[in-house]
Amino acid sequence: MTVYSTAYLAVWLSWLVATFYNNRFDSDDLSHRLITFAQMLTVAGMAASVAETAAIQFAISIALFRLLMAVSYWRVRRAIPGDTRFANRMIGVMLIISVIWIASVFVDGKPRLAVWAVAMGIEMGVAVLRSSRERRAAVPIQMDHLVERFGLFMIIVLGETVLAVVVGVAHAHWVASAVIFAAIGLTLSFSLWWIYFETVTGNPLANIGGIRPIVWVYGHAPLIMAITALGVGIEVAVFTEFGQRLETSDALILAGSLAVALFSLGILLAAEVPSAVRVRTFLERLPAVVLVLSFGLLPIAAQAVLVGLAVIVAVQAAVDVRASRRGAPAG
Repeated sequence: MTVYSTAYLAVWLSWLVATFYNNRFDSDDLSHRLITFAQMLTVAGMAASVAETAAIQFAISIALFRLLMAVSYWRVRRAIPGDTRFANRMIGVMLIISVIWIASVFVDGKPRLAVWAVAMGIEMGVAVLRSSRERRAAVPIQMDHLVERFGLFMIIVLGETVLAVVVGVAHAHWVASAVIFAAIGLTLSFSLWWIYFETVTGNPLANIGGIRPIVWVYGHAPLIMAITALGVGIEVAVFTEFGQRLETSDALILAGSLAVALFSLGILLAAEVPSAVRVRTFLERLPAVVLVLSFGLLPIAAQAVLVGLAVIVAVQAAVDVRASRRGAPAG
């Protein structure tokens, strides 16, 4: 789980860096296209080497991606003198991060993951600094486009949960009970989709130099990671023979990922609302999180767990949608 979380966050941060760059400085010249093509090759390298046995290739792919981002910001520095301070900061960060990732190649085992964590911690930590936020604020973003990018990422990940369920049904040889409970399991993904697109608007991004945008952006990291793991949990539950219990590890993946998803949605929604109701909005999500964890670990059949979790999340979705359409804080 540690390897999965670390590798996922590294890839997600790569997507995040590229998304913000393209939102601000996207161009259609030959140099940009060539750099984009090279970045695609590094992403392919990440995907091909994400397994722990190919950690060296994964680290090199991440480092090369950051180096290409440094080149992209160097082009911005040359083309738009007014953005020099912001571009200089990003060039420095990308170069430092790439050096740390390359250094991790010379470390074996768990210490290598620690080096990766340091690299990602520096990358995220720099973004929180007041000086970084001030320099970001001086370079406007296209808010609608950025919200759309995050939404599309969510749709892609939710689509992966559908694929995982289909695989689970196929492994069960399309037994009627598997099909029925697969449909019930998919209500989990559908409910999360409904909550997200009904209540998460991206309003905090309007003040890109503040803390709320950082909370909103980074709050997506555990959410998307949890939804990815949720697909695996649903697949295992669907494939489990009727009446059998889930293994504890499988139950933790199913219920734990769903709980993290709801918790992360609470963070996003708290960032969306006025400060006077921010804490209350977040705390009102905790009962569903606790219920999901508690019910998911009950010693009952896997199919019963799926039904119970689907009901809990569907109720939460109904409450959130109703509150959103009445103009009240979701919770």
